[in-house]
Amino acid sequence: MEGFTQKPSFDKGQVSSHKLTDIFFNQSLRYKGIFDLPELYRIIHSWLVSKGFEVHESKYKSIVLPGGAKERSFDWFAFKKGNEFVMVHMMIHFQFQDVQQIEVVENGEKKMLNKGLMFIRVAQELDQDWSERFAYSKLHKVILRFMADFMWQKKVETYWEDKARFKAYELMNVIKEAMEFMTKGNEHYDVW
Repeated sequence: MEGFTQKPSFDKGQVSSHKLTDIFFNQSLRYKGIFDLPELYRIIHSWLVSKGFEVHESKYKSIVLPGGAKERSFDWFAFKKGNEFVMVHMMIHFQFQDVQQIEVVENGEKKMLNKGLMFIRVAQELDQDWSERFAYSKLHKVILRFMADFMWQKKVETYWEDKARFKAYELMNVIKEAMEFMTKGNEHYDVW
């Protein structure tokens, strides 16, 4: 399986923002069977947009294999402002292998669906000072480091990381519901 591509840069020509955390949440889902790929794209994208994320596709790769099957791999990078200092990034990696189009009769109607292997990974991270208020001098960077390590650390851990983690749980539940998994549902659905 392939990894993530580098996320788009938010630099404005100054020193880049202070990375608050590494990837602090990583969740994946594997599925083998029949699925409606365009509908899955639409559901995930509309959920991200409804939650205030701006979504960009940073990589798309499609290969046709001998025999007519396809392999697809692409990354979505979504971000949203938490406040003037914190930005939440969500990276979603999709990988599809041995995808073939099949015709299925559902409720008396013929539909074109996909059959194959699917892998989806959701990872998140937080950026601090994304607006680069503290990126103009070494003193500002020292102040930012002090505030991040001592003053804001508990708020980030107990508020921003938890909120982002529960939103990722909610996204994975939406994907499971779209795929009609037996394990759909989430005990954290109504936390945030």
